[in-house]
Amino acid sequence: MITRHFATLEGRWGPRQVHYRRAGSGPALIMLHQSPQSSADLLPLIERWQQHFTIIAPDTPGYGCSDPLGVAEASMEDFAAGVLELMDVLGLRRAGVYGFHTGGSMAVALSRLAPERITACAVNGLATLTDDERIDILEHYLPPLEVHWDGSHLTWLWARLRDQYVFFPWYRRTLDARLDMDSPAPEFVQKALVEMLRAGDHYRVAYRAAFTFPGGPALRDTTVPTLVTASAHDPLSAHQARIDSPAACVQIKVSADPVAATDACLALLQRLPGDAAPPPVETSPIEGRLWHTMVAVEGGQLRAKCNTDAAGRPVLVQHDAAGSSDIVAGVARSLIGRRPVLALDLPGHGESDNPLGESGITVARYREVVSQALDTLGYDQIDFYGMWGGGLVGLDMAVASPARVHRLVMSDLIYHDDATTADLKANYTPAWTPDWYGGHLLLCWHLMRDQAIFWPWYRRTREGIIWKEPYIDPQMIHGRVLEMFKAPVMWRLAYQAHFDYPTDAMLARVKVPTLLCSPNWDPNLPHTQQAHAAHPHCAFQILPDALEDWGPVIAEFCER
Repeated sequence: MITRHFATLEGRWGPRQVHYRRAGSGPALIMLHQSPQSSADLLPLIERWQQHFTIIAPDTPGYGCSDPLGVAEASMEDFAAGVLELMDVLGLRRAGVYGFHTGGSMAVALSRLAPERITACAVNGLATLTDDERIDILEHYLPPLEVHWDGSHLTWLWARLRDQYVFFPWYRRTLDARLDMDSPAPEFVQKALVEMLRAGDHYRVAYRAAFTFPGGPALRDTTVPTLVTASAHDPLSAHQARIDSPAACVQIKVSADPVAATDACLALLQRLPGDAAPPPVETSPIEGRLWHTMVAVEGGQLRAKCNTDAAGRPVLVQHDAAGSSDIVAGVARSLIGRRPVLALDLPGHGESDNPLGESGITVARYREVVSQALDTLGYDQIDFYGMWGGGLVGLDMAVASPARVHRLVMSDLIYHDDATTADLKANYTPAWTPDWYGGHLLLCWHLMRDQAIFWPWYRRTREGIIWKEPYIDPQMIHGRVLEMFKAPVMWRLAYQAHFDYPTDAMLARVKVPTLLCSPNWDPNLPHTQQAHAAHPHCAFQILPDALEDWGPVIAEFCER
């Protein structure tokens, strides 16, 4: 079984967290991924190798779910030092190391930095550039990733990723740069796009470190038994001939195909295993900020943002469909120092697993999984804040388990008549799938952008105009679109579940003190006001415009 964890480090780069995957048992093996991916890129290999090792596969700092080092440029030795800090926190005395592409450079740097900690180093693809190639790549390979108001950065990125599987380097579109390989499926390109968007403009940091790392010279004085290989179809396989005068403990081998390359790596790592890995360590908190942990539920794990600086009853901050705890992080941060705070990614959203599957999704089923997470964390009673459909999860919990919910706060309530509900169910959540030409990207971008311009977003008529200052900040839209990409099916199922929910009937049943609220800019303000008029036992309040100012309102109501 592969599980996910966050380790909290206090070292050279200050307090930071590293997300990593763990699997198997036996000797410790560290697996390092390529740029600009995360440890998810190694999942097929982790599945195959977990029978042989206790695998620790971290996300490189600034990629996946790991905090960046906080610097604009870093060397490969810096990244290797970061891996060593993680080994110390996890109690890994000696381990084998496997690295693919950027991860291969990192593995070599780690072996040189702490040879007494590494039993064997397996490198699958090592960049060894000439001076001219390095100059050219540093000039052209890593353009900034900038968010544009019209979503054009997404189509640029899609084209860049497509060409990465056609040419090497991707920007040299000539016959001599053509790659002899099948084009990947659009779903494969979409996964790569999501990983690059997770890293954002930081994607350039580890890439640059790999391109500037002197891999060949680093192998001349290494003392760790090392294999450098690559599939014959890997463009980096040609670089192996450039490795000049490696140490006697280094073997250079071109492999016939990807399976042969990983099999050769496995043979070395099994022959020279690391020490047994200790049990996983608990995630330590970080004072003054939201920190991450993974929470076990039946059938998987949920990602949580937490802060436990303050005493008292925790406040659960719950996002809506097509969101995650990242979307409500401003609200959660505004509660730091006032109350303990917890923000969960719903199943199938953000960085959470989906133990519910993709059939029969209801608000009640979401509530059951959130309740399991609270049980795991030992929280018997909470105050619940939910945004849009996230509030319905709290409403369902307050009705089903009133002893667990002390106070309930719901902003921007989903509260519609039957005709509007039927219309929303039919039109609000169009299906999309990746296509080779990237047309789905602009569908998702403009769907999210139009939510701030029309109500509903697909009614682009005079009657549908939202006559308020439009909230169309490109960074906000970009974040929302990324959440859609992380939940390509579940965002639709969650919206449908929220539209199906009997909000009116459940508001009539709730006995827990409840606050309905909304900022003036939200198109759901009239619906929230209608719910208050129909259910006056629920209080009502206008929220400040900025999410970062909502915490005092929530805390004040919950302390009554």
